[in-house]
Amino acid sequence: MAQDYSDRRKHPRIEVARAIFIEVVQRDSRSESDNAIIRCETIDISAGGLRIHVPQAIRPGCQLNIAVPMEDWKESLELIGDALWVKPVERGSGFWVGLALRDSNPQAMKKWCEVVRGLSSFPAE
Repeated sequence: MAQDYSDRRKHPRIEVARAIFIEVVQRDSRSESDNAIIRCETIDISAGGLRIHVPQAIRPGCQLNIAVPMEDWKESLELIGDALWVKPVERGSGFWVGLALRDSNPQAMKKWCEVVRGLSSFPAE
């Protein structure tokens, strides 16, 4: 039976489709070259997490280094998160992944919250 994580959400979600990159940190990796970097799409975001679509399965519980391209791809906001859950897309290909952000870099989290707050002020299309 699939678990429903909607009741665990602490922050409102905003539907946003945007390309981001994740680096899947392997437990036994000795260098960054051991880790896969995957281009994926956001589905919805909040101050504390994201739901993304990835083309390949990743292991629930793994750490993800997240690069969110900013300002016409001139720079990226770098965040760290954990894959809380992974499930196959019901109609289509790929997987849905629920990420919880870690507050490992206060400046990056502050910027992320500003981005989310800015997006929440726009009406949904």
